[in-house]
Amino acid sequence: MKKILLILLLIMLLPLVSSFGVTPAKKVLDYQPGTEQKYSFEIINSENKKINLVILPQGELNQSIALSNYSISFTPDMSSATIEYSVKVPSGLTPGRHDADILVIEIPDTSSSGTTYIGSIVGIVTKVVIEVPYPGKYLESALSVSKSDDGMTAFVIPIVSKGNLDIARAKAVVDIFTPLNEKVASLTTQEIPVLSGERRELAAKWDTSGVSSGRYRAIATILYDESTLTIEKEFSVGADSLELKNVEVNDFSLGEIAKFEFLVDNGLNFQVDGAYILMQVFNDEGSVMAEFKSATYDVQPFASKLLVAFWDTEGVRAGTYDAKAFINFGQSSIQKQLTLDVSENDITVIGVGYVIKSASGGRGNSLTTILIIVVVVLVLLNLTWFLVLRRKVKSK
Repeated sequence: MKKILLILLLIMLLPLVSSFGVTPAKKVLDYQPGTEQKYSFEIINSENKKINLVILPQGELNQSIALSNYSISFTPDMSSATIEYSVKVPSGLTPGRHDADILVIEIPDTSSSGTTYIGSIVGIVTKVVIEVPYPGKYLESALSVSKSDDGMTAFVIPIVSKGNLDIARAKAVVDIFTPLNEKVASLTTQEIPVLSGERRELAAKWDTSGVSSGRYRAIATILYDESTLTIEKEFSVGADSLELKNVEVNDFSLGEIAKFEFLVDNGLNFQVDGAYILMQVFNDEGSVMAEFKSATYDVQPFASKLLVAFWDTEGVRAGTYDAKAFINFGQSSIQKQLTLDVSENDITVIGVGYVIKSASGGRGNSLTTILIIVVVVLVLLNLTWFLVLRRKVKSK
C-alpha cells in the first residue's frame, strides 16, 4: 500500500503535459449525513489518441466513493467518456472542508511483443468536496489590496458564511498603520446581510494621492452580528524605490583616483538597508571600460544619504563617456543614465538634478573667474559712461 501511495505521489509531481482532460475539476456536495449522492465527470481524449487510463479515489473521503469504472481504454475514434460515481456522505464529520481526489492516470502502453513501453505517466485530478457548516454564525474571509492610477487604494474583503445560521449584519473597519505602528487612516465598508453558505464582498477605498510612498499594514476587523473576525495584510503605496539626486566629484586629477559622492533620497516610510551604488563607464564602442561600486549604506526613511565610490582613472583619457549608475537595495535596482565629461582636473556629471563639478580649480573655477571679470568690466563701463555724461552736462 505504501509503495502504491509513493508511486501515485511521484506521478502527481510530474510536470508533464496531458493528452486528455477531466471536467469538472471540482464538485462541491451538500452535507447530508447518511445519504448517497450520485454524480459524474467526463474524460476528454483531446488528441484523439489511444490511451489507457486507471481511475483511483484518494484522500480523506476515498472510502466513501464508488466508481462505475476503475479503468478505461480510449481508441483514436473515442472523443470522450463519462464516469459515474456515488458518494456515501459519512456522519459525524467535523465543521469545515473535507475532500477527496479522483485521480485519473495514464498508464504505459504495451507493445505487440509483450514488452512494456516506458514513457510519460500523467495524472489529472477531479476533486470531491464536502463543506460541513459550523454551528451558529461563522464567517471566513480574506483581504485583497489593489492600487489604481487615480491614486486610490481599494480594499476588498470577500466573506463566506460557513455557519448554519444567516448573518443579519456584516461590515468591516479597516485601520491602516505605518511600519512604526502609527495609525494613518480608518475606513468603514458598507453593511450587508449574508445568508448561510453565501459569499458576499465588503469594500472600501483610500485616497493615497497625498500619502507618502512606502509600506503600510491594513488591519480589517469584520463585525458580524455579535461576533468579530480580524485579518491583516501588508501593502505598499507609491513607487517602492530610492532616487538619485546628485553626483559630485571632488579633488580630481586625471590618472588618479576620483571620489564620487552620490546623493540618494529615500522618500519611503521605512529604512532601506544595504543600499549601494554600482557605476559602469562605457567606451566609444559601448563596452564597459570601468566598473566600480560603493560600500553598503542604510538610508533612513524620508532622509538623504551620500554613497561614496572610487574610480581609478589611470589610463583614462580626457573625453566624454556614457555611464550608468545603479542603486541596488534588497531585490530592487534603480538605473540612471549619465554622461561623464572628463578633463585633466575635473569631471562633470550630466544627467542628474543639476551639474556638479569637481571642487579643484578646473573649468568650474575658470567660469566663475570669467563671470567676475565680466561683471567688473560692466560696472567700470557704466561708471565711465556716467562720468562722461556728467561732464557734458556741466560744460553746458
